[in-house]
Amino acid sequence: MLFSVRLVSRQPAEMAAEAWQGIVADQLRAVKAQYDQGKIRAIYRETGVGVLAIYDVADAREMDQLLAGLPMSRFFVDTTVHPVWDMAPTLQGL
Repeated sequence: MLFSVRLVSRQPAEMAAEAWQGIVADQLRAVKAQYDQGKIRAIYRETGVGVLAIYDVADAREMDQLLAGLPMSRFFVDTTVHPVWDMAPTLQGL
């Protein structure tokens, strides 16, 4: 099942830059692991905003668990998740 996922995070004002950079590094490693496992099909940085990714997972429960397990999950100020389907096969059949 495919999902489009938009994640926007913010560094808390009271958090030191070094601590934030540690969380960012942890997040990048976690996202790379999901990508290497085939859970993320594509991922894009929205300049100045956040991240947009296309996930390929078994179901909504797995999608929820993957997002909740990310190191930055408690810092997400906007999380938008939508199920999507690939229209290419339909278009190719026309």
